[in-house]
Amino acid sequence: MLEVLEKIGLGKREAAVYSALIELGETTTGPLVKKTGIPASKIYETLDRLVSKGLVSVVMKEKTKHFSATNPERLIDYLEEKKKDLEKQEAEAIRLLPYLKEQRKKGEEFQGAEVAYGFEGFRGLVNKLIADAKKGDEYLFFSFYAKDPERFKRVYAFYREFDVKRMKKGLDVKGIVFENIRELIGKRRYGKFCYVDFPTPTNISICKNKVLFTPWEDEEVTYLVYSRHLADSLRVYFNSIFEKYYKE
Repeated sequence: MLEVLEKIGLGKREAAVYSALIELGETTTGPLVKKTGIPASKIYETLDRLVSKGLVSVVMKEKTKHFSATNPERLIDYLEEKKKDLEKQEAEAIRLLPYLKEQRKKGEEFQGAEVAYGFEGFRGLVNKLIADAKKGDEYLFFSFYAKDPERFKRVYAFYREFDVKRMKKGLDVKGIVFENIRELIGKRRYGKFCYVDFPTPTNISICKNKVLFTPWEDEEVTYLVYSRHLADSLRVYFNSIFEKYYKE
C-alpha cells in the first residue's frame, strides 16, 4: 500500500502516517510515532500536510489532538484536484513557452566553432555565415587575399556569385580590400569597398555573432566561429578603418 500511496503523490512519511491511521483509527501522536518510526519532532509536520490535503481530520479531546484518516474515497478527490492543478500548470507553461524560448535564444547563443576542409566545406560554412541574417544586417569583410590569385580563381568567382545571395537578403555589405587586388574586386558591384595599401587582417568575414576565417594560403581549411565578443571586437576594428579611408 505504501508504494501505491507514494505513486499517487504522497511523500514517504505522509504515506506511512496515512497508512497507520487507516489501521489504528482515531489516535494521538504517540501510537503513530511507535508504529511508523517517524521522530516525534516530524510527526506533527507530516500530519499538518495530510490535513491540508484533506486526507486526515483532527479533533480536540481533553486538550489533546486526536487524528484520524478521512474517508478513503477522499483519495480520489485528492487525485482529481491534483489533475486540475496540473492542467492549469500545463496551460500556464504553454502560455509562457514563447517568451521563455525567446529569452533563451537571447541569453544562450551558441559559442563554439566549426571547421571544414576543401572547397565544398568552404561553401557550406560561408552559407551558414548568413543563414540567419535578415535585411539590413551588416556583412563586413577583410578581403580574401592570396599571393598567387591564379590559384584561387574559383574562390574569387564564388564570392562574385555569393553577391547575389547577399543582395537577395538585403545585407549591408562593406569590405576592406588591398589596393593591389582592386581590379579583381572592382568587377563586383554589390557592396561598398574601402581600398587600403597598408597591412590589415585578410580572409575574415563578420556577420551578426559569427566570424569566418579562410586561411587558404596554408591549406584548404575554413573556420566558422560563433562568438559575439569576437564578432563585436572585429566589427569595431573594421569600422575604425572603414570610416577613415572609405571614399564614395
